[in-house]
Amino acid sequence: MAKLIKGEVAGLNIRIHPHSEDLYRDLFRTAFAAKKIVNLRGNRSAIITSLTRIGKDDRYVNGVLTTFLDFDLDVEWLDTSTLQEASDNEVQKVIIPDHLRPDMITYYFRFDVKNHELVFEHYNQGKRLTHQSARKFFEGLFKYKRISKKFGDVKVTLIQTKGGLDAVFSIPRITNLEVYIEQPNSDLWDGDFEDLVEKHLEDKSARSMKVIYVAEQGTGIERDKDLEALVRTSIRNGRTVAKGYGPHGHETVTTDKFPKVVQDKFDPDLGESTIFQSLADRFRN
Repeated sequence: MAKLIKGEVAGLNIRIHPHSEDLYRDLFRTAFAAKKIVNLRGNRSAIITSLTRIGKDDRYVNGVLTTFLDFDLDVEWLDTSTLQEASDNEVQKVIIPDHLRPDMITYYFRFDVKNHELVFEHYNQGKRLTHQSARKFFEGLFKYKRISKKFGDVKVTLIQTKGGLDAVFSIPRITNLEVYIEQPNSDLWDGDFEDLVEKHLEDKSARSMKVIYVAEQGTGIERDKDLEALVRTSIRNGRTVAKGYGPHGHETVTTDKFPKVVQDKFDPDLGESTIFQSLADRFRN
Protein backbone atom coordinates (compact mmCIF):
# COMPACT_ATOMS: atom_id res chain seq x y z
CA MET A 1 0.00 0.00 0.00
CA ALA A 2 1.31 3.44 -0.94
CA LYS A 3 2.22 5.86 1.82
CA LEU A 4 -0.74 8.09 2.62
CA ILE A 5 -0.45 11.79 1.81
CA LYS A 6 -2.08 14.71 3.59
CA GLY A 7 -4.80 16.78 1.98
CA GLU A 8 -6.09 20.01 3.48
CA VAL A 9 -8.59 22.70 2.46
CA ALA A 10 -9.79 26.03 3.84
CA GLY A 11 -12.38 28.57 2.70
CA LEU A 12 -13.29 32.15 1.89
CA ASN A 13 -16.66 33.84 1.72
CA ILE A 14 -16.97 36.05 -1.37
CA ARG A 15 -19.87 38.50 -1.71
CA ILE A 16 -21.13 40.98 -4.28
CA HIS A 17 -24.31 43.07 -4.12
CA PRO A 18 -26.74 42.78 -5.71
CA HIS A 19 -25.97 39.12 -6.23
CA SER A 20 -27.15 36.25 -8.35
CA GLU A 21 -25.71 32.91 -9.39
CA ASP A 22 -25.15 34.14 -12.95
CA LEU A 23 -23.38 37.24 -11.68
CA TYR A 24 -20.99 35.13 -9.61
CA ARG A 25 -20.25 32.92 -12.62
CA ASP A 26 -19.53 36.04 -14.66
CA LEU A 27 -17.29 37.38 -11.88
CA PHE A 28 -14.97 34.38 -12.16
CA ARG A 29 -15.05 34.32 -15.96
CA THR A 30 -14.01 37.98 -15.98
CA ALA A 31 -11.34 37.42 -13.32
CA PHE A 32 -9.79 34.55 -15.26
CA ALA A 33 -9.86 36.45 -18.55
CA ALA A 34 -8.06 39.39 -16.94
CA LYS A 35 -4.89 37.27 -16.40
CA LYS A 36 -4.09 39.52 -13.47
CA ILE A 37 -0.94 38.75 -11.42
CA VAL A 38 -1.22 39.58 -7.71
CA ASN A 39 1.75 39.78 -5.35
CA LEU A 40 1.29 37.65 -2.24
CA ARG A 41 4.42 38.47 -0.29
CA GLY A 42 8.04 39.23 -1.09
CA ASN A 43 8.83 37.88 -4.54
CA ARG A 44 6.00 35.31 -4.65
CA SER A 45 2.99 36.16 -6.78
CA ALA A 46 -0.05 34.28 -8.08
CA ILE A 47 -2.47 34.06 -10.99
CA ILE A 48 -5.47 31.91 -11.94
CA THR A 49 -4.12 29.52 -14.58
CA SER A 50 -7.18 27.35 -15.19
CA LEU A 51 -10.95 27.67 -15.02
CA THR A 52 -13.49 25.08 -16.09
CA ARG A 53 -16.01 25.92 -18.74
CA ILE A 54 -18.99 27.25 -16.76
CA GLY A 55 -22.54 26.41 -17.80
CA LYS A 56 -25.64 28.33 -16.81
CA ASP A 57 -26.80 25.60 -14.40
CA ASP A 58 -23.37 24.69 -12.99
CA ARG A 59 -23.26 25.08 -9.23
CA TYR A 60 -19.48 25.01 -8.95
CA VAL A 61 -16.74 27.02 -10.60
CA ASN A 62 -13.54 24.96 -10.51
CA GLY A 63 -10.12 26.42 -11.10
CA VAL A 64 -6.41 26.38 -10.37
CA LEU A 65 -4.48 29.11 -8.57
CA THR A 66 -0.76 29.04 -9.38
CA THR A 67 1.95 30.74 -7.34
CA PHE A 68 5.46 31.44 -8.63
CA LEU A 69 8.57 33.53 -8.07
CA ASP A 70 8.50 36.95 -9.70
CA PHE A 71 11.89 38.65 -9.42
CA ASP A 72 13.81 41.58 -10.88
CA LEU A 73 16.61 40.51 -13.22
CA ASP A 74 18.36 43.87 -12.77
CA VAL A 75 19.33 43.20 -9.15
CA GLU A 76 22.87 42.23 -8.13
CA TRP A 77 23.84 38.57 -8.63
CA LEU A 78 26.22 36.41 -6.57
CA ASP A 79 28.86 34.18 -8.13
CA THR A 80 28.91 31.22 -5.72
CA SER A 81 32.22 29.94 -7.13
CA THR A 82 34.10 33.12 -6.18
CA LEU A 83 31.74 34.32 -3.42
CA GLN A 84 31.87 37.70 -5.10
CA GLU A 85 29.38 39.84 -6.98
CA ALA A 86 28.93 38.54 -10.54
CA SER A 87 30.35 40.73 -13.29
CA ASP A 88 28.15 42.44 -15.87
CA ASN A 89 29.44 40.06 -18.55
CA GLU A 90 28.39 37.03 -16.51
CA VAL A 91 24.95 38.46 -15.71
CA GLN A 92 24.32 39.25 -19.37
CA LYS A 93 24.57 35.52 -20.12
CA VAL A 94 21.44 34.95 -18.01
CA ILE A 95 18.50 35.02 -20.41
CA ILE A 96 15.02 34.40 -19.00
CA PRO A 97 12.08 35.20 -21.30
CA ASP A 98 9.65 37.75 -19.85
CA HIS A 99 6.77 35.25 -19.92
CA LEU A 100 8.54 32.54 -17.88
CA ARG A 101 8.54 32.34 -14.07
CA PRO A 102 10.20 29.70 -11.81
CA ASP A 103 9.08 27.66 -8.76
CA MET A 104 5.50 27.05 -9.88
CA ILE A 105 3.09 25.59 -7.29
CA THR A 106 -0.55 24.87 -8.11
CA TYR A 107 -3.58 24.83 -5.81
CA TYR A 108 -7.11 23.77 -6.72
CA PHE A 109 -10.09 25.90 -5.75
CA ARG A 110 -13.87 25.54 -6.05
CA PHE A 111 -16.45 28.29 -5.79
CA ASP A 112 -20.10 27.55 -4.97
CA VAL A 113 -22.36 30.07 -6.73
CA LYS A 114 -25.28 29.25 -4.40
CA ASN A 115 -23.67 29.94 -1.03
CA HIS A 116 -20.76 32.12 -2.28
CA GLU A 117 -18.18 29.90 -0.59
CA LEU A 118 -14.73 29.40 -2.12
CA VAL A 119 -12.86 26.30 -0.92
CA PHE A 120 -9.16 26.23 -1.74
CA GLU A 121 -6.34 23.73 -1.41
CA HIS A 122 -4.58 24.85 1.75
CA TYR A 123 -1.78 22.28 1.57
CA ASN A 124 -0.25 20.54 -1.42
CA GLN A 125 2.73 18.17 -1.22
CA GLY A 126 4.52 20.03 1.54
CA LYS A 127 3.64 23.51 0.28
CA ARG A 128 1.00 25.69 1.92
CA LEU A 129 -1.25 28.43 0.58
CA THR A 130 -2.03 30.36 3.75
CA HIS A 131 -5.41 31.89 4.54
CA GLN A 132 -3.85 35.33 4.41
CA SER A 133 -2.28 34.69 1.00
CA ALA A 134 -5.51 33.31 -0.46
CA ARG A 135 -7.53 36.26 0.83
CA LYS A 136 -4.90 38.74 -0.34
CA PHE A 137 -4.91 37.21 -3.82
CA PHE A 138 -8.67 37.36 -4.35
CA GLU A 139 -8.99 40.80 -2.73
CA GLY A 140 -6.24 42.12 -5.00
CA LEU A 141 -7.70 40.41 -8.06
CA PHE A 142 -11.20 41.77 -7.51
CA LYS A 143 -9.87 45.31 -6.97
CA TYR A 144 -8.43 45.26 -10.50
CA LYS A 145 -10.12 48.12 -12.37
CA ARG A 146 -11.53 45.91 -15.11
CA ILE A 147 -13.30 43.81 -12.47
CA SER A 148 -14.29 46.42 -9.89
CA LYS A 149 -15.80 48.66 -12.56
CA LYS A 150 -18.14 45.84 -13.59
CA PHE A 151 -18.92 44.20 -10.22
CA GLY A 152 -18.33 46.93 -7.67
CA ASP A 153 -16.84 46.26 -4.25
CA VAL A 154 -16.26 42.50 -3.86
CA LYS A 155 -15.94 41.47 -0.21
CA VAL A 156 -13.65 38.60 0.79
CA THR A 157 -13.58 37.20 4.34
CA LEU A 158 -12.20 34.08 5.99
CA ILE A 159 -14.64 31.32 6.87
CA GLN A 160 -14.05 30.76 10.56
CA THR A 161 -15.04 27.99 12.96
CA LYS A 162 -17.41 27.95 15.90
CA GLY A 163 -14.24 27.62 17.94
CA GLY A 164 -13.78 31.36 17.50
CA LEU A 165 -17.21 31.97 19.03
CA ASP A 166 -16.37 29.79 22.03
CA ALA A 167 -12.94 31.41 22.38
CA VAL A 168 -14.48 34.89 22.53
CA PHE A 169 -16.71 33.93 25.43
CA SER A 170 -13.99 31.91 27.15
CA ILE A 171 -12.51 35.18 28.45
CA PRO A 172 -13.69 35.26 32.08
CA ARG A 173 -14.36 39.02 32.10
CA ILE A 174 -14.92 40.64 28.71
CA THR A 175 -14.44 44.40 28.92
CA ASN A 176 -14.54 45.30 25.23
CA LEU A 177 -16.21 43.56 22.30
CA GLU A 178 -15.96 44.79 18.70
CA VAL A 179 -18.10 42.98 16.11
CA TYR A 180 -17.42 43.73 12.42
CA ILE A 181 -20.05 42.56 9.93
CA GLU A 182 -19.93 42.93 6.16
CA GLN A 183 -23.33 42.80 4.48
CA PRO A 184 -24.31 39.11 4.41
CA ASN A 185 -26.33 37.42 1.72
CA SER A 186 -29.80 36.69 3.08
CA ASP A 187 -30.05 33.35 1.29
CA LEU A 188 -27.25 31.98 3.47
CA TRP A 189 -29.26 32.09 6.66
CA ASP A 190 -32.24 30.26 8.12
CA GLY A 191 -32.88 32.40 11.18
CA ASP A 192 -34.56 35.79 11.43
CA PHE A 193 -31.58 37.50 13.06
CA GLU A 194 -29.31 37.46 10.02
CA ASP A 195 -32.19 38.64 7.82
CA LEU A 196 -32.60 41.62 10.13
CA VAL A 197 -28.88 42.42 9.80
CA GLU A 198 -29.20 42.28 6.02
CA LYS A 199 -32.26 44.54 6.01
CA HIS A 200 -30.73 46.95 8.50
CA LEU A 201 -27.66 47.49 6.31
CA GLU A 202 -29.72 47.76 3.14
CA ASP A 203 -32.03 50.35 4.71
CA LYS A 204 -29.00 52.47 5.60
CA SER A 205 -27.34 51.94 2.18
CA ALA A 206 -24.41 50.48 4.10
CA ARG A 207 -22.03 47.65 3.21
CA SER A 208 -20.77 46.96 6.72
CA MET A 209 -21.23 47.82 10.35
CA LYS A 210 -19.17 47.74 13.54
CA VAL A 211 -20.87 47.19 16.89
CA ILE A 212 -18.81 48.05 19.98
CA TYR A 213 -19.70 46.94 23.50
CA VAL A 214 -17.83 48.41 26.47
CA ALA A 215 -18.48 46.97 29.91
CA GLU A 216 -19.22 49.11 32.93
CA GLN A 217 -16.11 49.60 35.03
CA GLY A 218 -15.41 46.56 37.19
CA THR A 219 -17.93 44.34 35.36
CA GLY A 220 -17.90 42.12 32.27
CA ILE A 221 -20.06 41.81 29.15
CA GLU A 222 -22.58 39.00 29.57
CA ARG A 223 -23.15 36.30 26.94
CA ASP A 224 -26.75 35.94 25.74
CA LYS A 225 -28.55 34.63 22.63
CA ASP A 226 -28.63 37.99 20.82
CA LEU A 227 -24.92 38.59 21.36
CA GLU A 228 -24.15 35.02 20.30
CA ALA A 229 -26.12 35.48 17.09
CA LEU A 230 -24.27 38.71 16.32
CA VAL A 231 -20.84 37.12 16.83
CA ARG A 232 -21.89 34.02 14.86
CA THR A 233 -22.86 36.23 11.91
CA SER A 234 -19.45 37.91 12.03
CA ILE A 235 -17.70 34.52 11.87
CA ARG A 236 -18.81 34.09 8.27
CA ASN A 237 -19.20 37.74 7.30
CA GLY A 238 -16.45 39.58 9.16
CA ARG A 239 -14.76 39.06 12.52
CA THR A 240 -15.04 39.78 16.23
CA VAL A 241 -12.35 41.07 18.57
CA ALA A 242 -12.80 40.51 22.30
CA LYS A 243 -10.65 41.99 25.06
CA GLY A 244 -10.77 41.37 28.76
CA TYR A 245 -9.13 39.74 31.74
CA GLY A 246 -8.47 36.18 32.82
CA PRO A 247 -6.39 34.42 35.49
CA HIS A 248 -3.15 35.42 33.74
CA GLY A 249 -4.02 39.04 33.08
CA HIS A 250 -5.14 40.80 29.92
CA GLU A 251 -6.49 38.60 27.10
CA THR A 252 -7.40 39.33 23.46
CA VAL A 253 -9.24 36.95 21.13
CA THR A 254 -9.86 37.54 17.41
CA THR A 255 -12.20 35.11 15.66
CA ASP A 256 -10.29 35.19 12.37
CA LYS A 257 -7.47 33.42 14.21
CA PHE A 258 -9.77 30.38 14.07
CA PRO A 259 -10.17 29.69 10.34
CA LYS A 260 -12.07 26.60 9.30
CA VAL A 261 -9.80 23.82 7.99
CA VAL A 262 -10.67 20.29 6.86
CA GLN A 263 -7.87 17.74 6.48
CA ASP A 264 -7.29 14.01 6.11
CA LYS A 265 -4.85 11.48 4.67
CA PHE A 266 -5.40 9.75 1.34
CA ASP A 267 -3.99 7.14 -1.00
CA PRO A 268 -1.96 9.17 -3.54
CA ASP A 269 -3.25 6.93 -6.34
CA LEU A 270 -6.60 8.74 -6.02
CA GLY A 271 -5.05 11.80 -7.64
CA GLU A 272 -4.82 15.37 -6.40
CA SER A 273 -8.05 16.51 -8.07
CA THR A 274 -10.14 13.69 -6.56
CA ILE A 275 -8.64 14.27 -3.12
CA PHE A 276 -9.42 17.98 -3.33
CA GLN A 277 -13.03 17.46 -4.43
CA SER A 278 -13.58 14.98 -1.58
CA LEU A 279 -12.28 17.47 0.98
CA ALA A 280 -14.25 20.33 -0.59
CA ASP A 281 -17.46 18.30 -0.21
CA ARG A 282 -16.65 17.66 3.44
CA PHE A 283 -15.87 21.33 4.01
CA ARG A 284 -19.28 22.29 2.69
CA ASN A 285 -21.04 19.72 4.87
